[in-house]
Amino acid sequence: MTAGERNFVEHATKDSLQLCLDDARAQQDRRQRSQTIVKRAGKKTVVFANNFANFLQAYSGIVEIMQGADQQYGGAAYATLSLFLIVGVNKQRKEERIDATLLNLQREFLRIQTLEEIHASESMKKSIADAYGLGIEFAREATRYYSRSSSRRVLEAITKPPSLGIDEKIAAIATAMADIGKERDTVDSQRLYEVQRDIDEVKRGVDEVRESVKGDISLQYLQLETERLGTLKRKLLLGRPDPLNILEQYSSMIRVAFKNPGRLRNLNFDQVIDDNAFRHWESAKVSSMILLHGTTALTKTDYSWLSPAVFRLVDRYRDQHKPVFFHFCHDRAFMEPDTPVQVVLSSLIYQVLVANPSVLHDVSLYQELCLKFSDSEQHASLAQTALDVLKSLLDRLPQAYLLLDRVDRIKGNMRSFMNLLVELIQNCRATIKILLVASSNRQTHLEVKMTADLLETVEEDLGSQKFCRLRLDQR
Repeated sequence: MTAGERNFVEHATKDSLQLCLDDARAQQDRRQRSQTIVKRAGKKTVVFANNFANFLQAYSGIVEIMQGADQQYGGAAYATLSLFLIVGVNKQRKEERIDATLLNLQREFLRIQTLEEIHASESMKKSIADAYGLGIEFAREATRYYSRSSSRRVLEAITKPPSLGIDEKIAAIATAMADIGKERDTVDSQRLYEVQRDIDEVKRGVDEVRESVKGDISLQYLQLETERLGTLKRKLLLGRPDPLNILEQYSSMIRVAFKNPGRLRNLNFDQVIDDNAFRHWESAKVSSMILLHGTTALTKTDYSWLSPAVFRLVDRYRDQHKPVFFHFCHDRAFMEPDTPVQVVLSSLIYQVLVANPSVLHDVSLYQELCLKFSDSEQHASLAQTALDVLKSLLDRLPQAYLLLDRVDRIKGNMRSFMNLLVELIQNCRATIKILLVASSNRQTHLEVKMTADLLETVEEDLGSQKFCRLRLDQR
């Protein structure tokens, strides 16, 4: 080395190194453009200069990091880089082993700089520092190798392979790079675990908030449903007993009434459900209606011996989780002799609302119901309106069972009432199953008679597949 080169190494700085790097890249560009230089220096020399310049660019960044970590160590690294720059760039020959390592170091050191920013653990810093140190030592070994004279390199090639020290450094660098990779994988796994743990904690927090919000919303809806249902209950029932609360009471009164029938028989429910007419009605996939009627021989009561069939069917369909709605037209021993049609329909409407209160979230529907059943006089005169409301509510269900006990006590013309039921079956989108229980004992009232002519008309309107009859007389 000349005195000027030695002085440059001893006083190397980041700025002076940058100037050298720029000069090296300029020489690299000129060599690549000049065919004369390529021919004179040889292809390998030009390739080496290109690779070496790229390595220096990556290596200079490493030196900056090393100097930031340790001023003394960084200063030595600058000196080594300066020496490597002066000696290596101007050589026209090189070893392919050194060239390949320069390329590898260029790629790996660029990756290491990225890893150091991402993985800032102490163990990773140590692994990276070890790799940087080995890189500097490799530069020193390569510099020493290129600094030797040709005759000395030939002599040492016989007694001591000159590449031995360089190969050892290359192997050490490869091991250091592998350690960095392992440390990176370890840190990544730890971070992934911590991220997953944080995600799980956030998810649990979100779930808790969601459940809390859902609970609050559900409570608000429940309060809204209760309030609106209470308002409609007053408008629909008009002070009459809640049909959902009188089932057990009515059933108990029927049991007492027929407790000691003497030589007469009580209703055998199996006889009802095993009858072909009933089985056909219950199994039909379409809307249909069945009339269960007959005389009651027991004279000490005005109840019908067929009414217990309704109690059993309510339990049957509830156990099957099917929507069932009912009305008893003779649920008390002392009550009005006849029940208005709109009372029956209003009772069914109320039960449908209780079973599906979410429909009351619809403000327009709620207001419409309140308007249609605003007062008792208007309510009492609009059976058709009540039927339309019932139909619109049943349309929201896939299926429903309507069980009406003692329809013989319905006030008004029986034909008009049956026409309403026929209309419901024909027009409702849901599958509607209607069971009517009637006593034949009250046939003294001509207007409530289930005459053969009326039943034939219903069968003609619905068809034999949708309307059937089952008569059972107490004997």
